[in-house]
Amino acid sequence: MIRVILVDDEENALDVLEILLGEIGQLAIIGRFTHPLDAIRAIKPGQCDAVFLDVDMPGMDGMELARTIREIDPDIQVIFTTAYSQYAIEAFEIDSLDYLLKPIRKERLRKAVDRIARTMQSASANGARMPRISCMGGFSITAGGAEDKPVSWRTNKEKELCALLVHHGGQFVDPSAIIEALWPDSEPNTARVYMYTCVSYMRKTFENHQLPFSLLRNDGGYRLSVGDVRPDVAELEELLDQTMRGEDMSPLRLDRINALYAGEYMQHCDYAWAMAKRVVLEDKYMYALRAYARYFRERGMDAAAVDCLNRILRIAPDSEADGRELMRLHMRAGNRTEAIKTYRMLEQSLRELLDLEPEPETTALYMEITDTQSGTENAD
Repeated sequence: MIRVILVDDEENALDVLEILLGEIGQLAIIGRFTHPLDAIRAIKPGQCDAVFLDVDMPGMDGMELARTIREIDPDIQVIFTTAYSQYAIEAFEIDSLDYLLKPIRKERLRKAVDRIARTMQSASANGARMPRISCMGGFSITAGGAEDKPVSWRTNKEKELCALLVHHGGQFVDPSAIIEALWPDSEPNTARVYMYTCVSYMRKTFENHQLPFSLLRNDGGYRLSVGDVRPDVAELEELLDQTMRGEDMSPLRLDRINALYAGEYMQHCDYAWAMAKRVVLEDKYMYALRAYARYFRERGMDAAAVDCLNRILRIAPDSEADGRELMRLHMRAGNRTEAIKTYRMLEQSLRELLDLEPEPETTALYMEITDTQSGTENAD
């Protein structure tokens, strides 16, 4: 079954395309969106096979969206759907699979679906996918190759040892540091036996899944070599550091940062040794979101700024400065209901998390909003 996402700023166009694709069969529509940013947030590596994109959309056109999607997952096939023929050359320059002119004929659409299927079969036969190491939102390794299955671990400690070595970024880790991180309460000789057993399990796991990884040993300890495979956290850190240095504030970079930040570092893993880096990455991510919120606000791109601030408040729901800025943006857009909703959520978070009331500046802004609303109602 081919997994597809549809993106078009017109609901009627999405309805027509969904009906036609349903009649053709062979695929499952896993998402449909009228706003490009919503589509970007929904797309995860390895979870979608193809996207049907309109070209002429507000906020971000289909060409820019296609490039962003390819950065998230280079294996996703892109099919453009548009009423304009003049974009065809640019579409094929970014290696799109097909270009369909509206109104789309069913037989022409069927040919596009068949092309997606043939391309997927060819990629599967060639084992096109590279292994992937994911640290954000949890720790996992996907084997790549033709089957592209998640790696299965014999024990939780074997998995944690692999995560610890990935955490150290290809550096040698002393056995005593490994034991302290994984078996702090065990007797030293027993802990060493556990470590050697996990090392043996890891080597067999890599061999069984045909991973191009090597577990190296020298006087400095153990080091994990992963060849050309780059963990998601390495790319994320590089992009966050670029943002903190103020380099080229491209919206495309933010889209990639948001895609990579799929959750906390080593989330749900209960690894005490990962906590410090988790906090650092979260702080850097929120710094980047605030920087981009300013960038978008200064350019009148309030919807994108609102998205940044909402992401911050999902992580830190008691952040009053960010809450106030979000309230102001909602008011600037004439959306008092959302501004009031933001205040009430902030007020609730402060009381539940910190047992505090909102700061006077926050309360004054709320009163200003409600007074404005009352004045409007009286005028009516």
